[in-house]
Amino acid sequence: MSSLSEMPELVMENIMWFSDFRSVLTLRQVCRDFRNFIDDLNDSKLPDSKILKMGIISEPDENKIMLDFLESEDSFHRIEYSEYENSRKFQEKTTYLENLNIVDVAIRDLELILKFQKSNLECFSFCFDDFSIQDDSSIHNLPIKLSNMLNVTGRKIKTKKFTVKSHCQFQIMSVLPLAEPEILEFINLFSLDDNMELEIDEIAKTEQWKKAMIFRSDCHLLNLNVEDICHFSSCALKTNSISARDLDFLKKTYISSSNFESSYFELKNFNKNEEISNLWGPEFISGSTRQWYFRLKDSEKKIMRIEIYQDCDIQFDIVKMSEVRNGAIVHDYNEN
Repeated sequence: MSSLSEMPELVMENIMWFSDFRSVLTLRQVCRDFRNFIDDLNDSKLPDSKILKMGIISEPDENKIMLDFLESEDSFHRIEYSEYENSRKFQEKTTYLENLNIVDVAIRDLELILKFQKSNLECFSFCFDDFSIQDDSSIHNLPIKLSNMLNVTGRKIKTKKFTVKSHCQFQIMSVLPLAEPEILEFINLFSLDDNMELEIDEIAKTEQWKKAMIFRSDCHLLNLNVEDICHFSSCALKTNSISARDLDFLKKTYISSSNFESSYFELKNFNKNEEISNLWGPEFISGSTRQWYFRLKDSEKKIMRIEIYQDCDIQFDIVKMSEVRNGAIVHDYNEN
């Protein structure tokens, strides 16, 4: 059998092109020559991985990293990296990494998969477990090295939805800039710590935040400026409180917007009921909620409903005229 070095380059390129994505990943494990050849190939000469969703999970307590990808709803694959064994497992094949670090190998695999990906991902997710469990594990360097990958390669993750599950703000800020702003539509942040707080003003400075249209977070947000969230068509978040002036600003912004859908604010406290009534007029009482209805700009059929719940939560959403409660006042559109 001819060695790889004896094969014409065009033949090798054709082998790569007509192989599926998983086969090429497997070929990389055959020998160093194959790995170097594949890694040096131009993006256009690689097969499209056609991945729908991807995710990285770090588990320092298990000394593992998992790189997951979904090619279709019934085609899920995982590459598992073990720090205990210093190994990489993919499709039942385990490769021992000798002097290589599993974090470096995992990031290199991620970079390669992104190189294969021609279409936009539906979703990319990061899950960073609590690094304090194993402070001596090299896995705690994963967010830093992911950030360095961006700086070195300039390659962005082309995904519509970007999800981060984390224990601290640093982990979020390390990976959020990896998303391609022009593709990103949805930022989704989950806390793995019930007491986690986010200084949202730092996140709001990123291009990813400014370009996204949907935002969800179960973290407790600090330093929230409503001007930083009014561009979202939909958002749901937690924060301390919101002033009556800020709520009125959001109301005016939303009734003038052509793409607004809903916003939900989970507050620790809200004691501005009298100020709101002075601004918006008498409310409609429905159970434990106070409701107001406002006509939208350039729309006869849709109404914006604002609800303030007894537990301090506040919701803005769009309803049909038929959903307005009997006896409720519908205020005419007024941009002032």
